[in-house]
Amino acid sequence: MITPARSRFEEDDRMRLWSLALTIASVAVIVPPSGVAEARLDPVAALRRQLASGKTVTFSNATVFKAWDGEPRTFRQSGVHELAHGEVIASELLDLKDGKDPERFIVFPDRYYEQSSFLGERLPEGKSWRVTEDKQSLALTCGHMRLSHPATLKTLLAGTKDKRPAGVYDGARTTLHEGIITLGEVAKADPDLRVLDHKPTGTYAQVRINWKLWIGQDQLVRRCQSSSLLPGWPGKDDLEPMQFVDDVRLSRWGRATDIKPPAADQVATRDELIDTPE
Repeated sequence: MITPARSRFEEDDRMRLWSLALTIASVAVIVPPSGVAEARLDPVAALRRQLASGKTVTFSNATVFKAWDGEPRTFRQSGVHELAHGEVIASELLDLKDGKDPERFIVFPDRYYEQSSFLGERLPEGKSWRVTEDKQSLALTCGHMRLSHPATLKTLLAGTKDKRPAGVYDGARTTLHEGIITLGEVAKADPDLRVLDHKPTGTYAQVRINWKLWIGQDQLVRRCQSSSLLPGWPGKDDLEPMQFVDDVRLSRWGRATDIKPPAADQVATRDELIDTPE
């Protein structure tokens, strides 16, 4: 997990990083290669192809989080995910924070780079990024569902309760699929799923997720929504339920983008940070 930079902002950082974990990133599918009839593709096959394509998908995401204090918080992110070898291999994210001190992240499976005005005050002269070396779980997600896991997408679509023509997103007319699934059913399809760092068991496994997918005729997922009410922080009995509503918009499929780390001479490690007065 990502460790907050300073203790007095621990709660805000934790909620920001929940958002990061939820939106490292969104849903992905693939543009059919020329000569292949669209009718022969389905969203799961399209996902598998995209995950092996070496291409990217652009997303924008809004997560509304209502915590135990009853105060709703909105986290907005945008960015690009790079896909190859059947998985997400890199993500570049901009955490908009409603226009207040936006933060930028470049994330790889074994480390992430962070840039913000707060960190700028603590970086040595000539440095503009901080690197944290820690294992990162990169995935294309919508709420608590990892849609880069083909079995998860297949399970969702198999449980579609309603299907009807919908609006136009990213220039494509879509069909809306919607349904309800429990976290336990999601975890059965994706055994590596973790919610707030825990495997969903017990009460958590019974949490219901209301989901919607907007899929174009080309089988691209253009939008995803999910809504769930979690029974509090795992292992904490004194916290009220937490509500998450996630809305992901997807565009610019199949663009060639190579996400790279910042130049080495612009990066500082945690040990190089300059202490500032509380």
